[in-house]
Amino acid sequence: MDLEVVETGNGGDLVKNPKDLSVINGFQNMIYLALFGGNVEASTPLVRIENEQAFDWWGNNLFFPNDASVQMNSETERTLNNVALNSSGCVLIEKTVKKDLEFMSDFATVTQEVTIVSTDRVKIEIKAVKLDNLQERVFIFIWDATDKELIEKD
Repeated sequence: MDLEVVETGNGGDLVKNPKDLSVINGFQNMIYLALFGGNVEASTPLVRIENEQAFDWWGNNLFFPNDASVQMNSETERTLNNVALNSSGCVLIEKTVKKDLEFMSDFATVTQEVTIVSTDRVKIEIKAVKLDNLQERVFIFIWDATDKELIEKD
């Protein structure tokens, strides 16, 4: 069970019910945070030079200093900010999405498809199937390259 996070066009926000915070029991937060959870400046280095300023998420070094496979780097958002939206850029974005969601392979089958839907708009479609009960869910994210922001999360 997680607190529900929704995209508001200004980053993710928690959802508040009248008397409590909303909770969820699915993959939606996990996928959203893996792709757009920050750490846009840099990925966590495997070897950190003493006294060097780090631009990655501080929690990676604190919680997972020796296991890069579980560090949270959200390379998808960085790639979306820096790649041209053409066919080769689409392939690169799709590879990055796959890499950001690799950690889910232990408990789900995840597939992704990236398409350019209009000028400066990219659609990222993620299909996640839980291995234990075969429950399938599709998540769609629309990225606006002009404003460099996620404009829709379904």
